[in-house]
Amino acid sequence: MRSISRQSLRRMFTKKWIIILASSSKFYQHKTSATPKRYMNIIETFNTIRDVPYRIPLTSNEVDNCCSGKARMLKVYFDKEGYESRYRVCEFRWPALGLPQSILSVPHDDLSSHVYLEVKINDKWIDVDPTWDMAINSIFKSNQWDGKSNTTVAVPVISKYDDEKSDSIMSNETPEIIEKNLTVNGLFYRVFNDWLDQIRN
Repeated sequence: MRSISRQSLRRMFTKKWIIILASSSKFYQHKTSATPKRYMNIIETFNTIRDVPYRIPLTSNEVDNCCSGKARMLKVYFDKEGYESRYRVCEFRWPALGLPQSILSVPHDDLSSHVYLEVKINDKWIDVDPTWDMAINSIFKSNQWDGKSNTTVAVPVISKYDDEKSDSIMSNETPEIIEKNLTVNGLFYRVFNDWLDQIRN
């Protein structure tokens, strides 16, 4: 559950995902008032991004479909539609997710980071977290968003970073930082990804 750099943004928006996002109803339509129809548009886009199968990248060149990549995709949409949004980075511990011991026994850093969005709706900051796809709802709660209320944050939060630090983390990741993280946690991420794929199948 790591953040993503500007360099990674180019990789993330492959033709495949641009087509998926654009398929959401009136994805590129812009309105200035928060009408019920506009809420439907942002809900549909949220659902589309949420249901991209969650996967932690195993190389610095792989498309990021974990929490940070999904947050990035959703922020691009919010920005285009004129919504004010910001990243929120927090910390959690892997055992708090209730993972099987066969996964937790793989060497890894116990403390990890998570990324979600805060978006301003009707002059109020709302938590919006599209992390877990519906195909794994049996083990991790997949959020259903009404377009105007808080969703549940996908992990049990220990602490949150402020706006400045959250933005800095999301903006300043490098391939070197990614590879260093993967040296310690890469095998754990692979086992976790494989477990999620088994749940989906």
